[in-house]
Amino acid sequence: MRPRDSRYEQVDPQHRIEYRDPEDFDRIAFAMRALDRLRPKRLTVAVYKAVASIRIEQWSDLRREGASCAIVGIPPQASREHIAYALAELAGVASVPYTVQMLLAEERRPRA
Repeated sequence: MRPRDSRYEQVDPQHRIEYRDPEDFDRIAFAMRALDRLRPKRLTVAVYKAVASIRIEQWSDLRREGASCAIVGIPPQASREHIAYALAELAGVASVPYTVQMLLAEERRPRA
């Protein structure tokens, strides 16, 4: 038996398992409402439809001192909880669990 040739091995360092929410709702609109409530300071955020998992990329805005930019990818199976948690962390909220619960409670309230 020959030893394995490791030149052809590949490891996926970003293997993630995420809950798939079957509920039908506008995930991008939910993310935008959450960002409106969170009002991250000195952070410009763009939201787009992702394919597989929630993806966040953030970098410093070199045009404005102390400011940063981020893009957030929201896949079609993301749950409200995952979206709210990711955005709360991005916004730098001190109490993430409380903030997530507040965003979810607002979403359950009937709209006038």
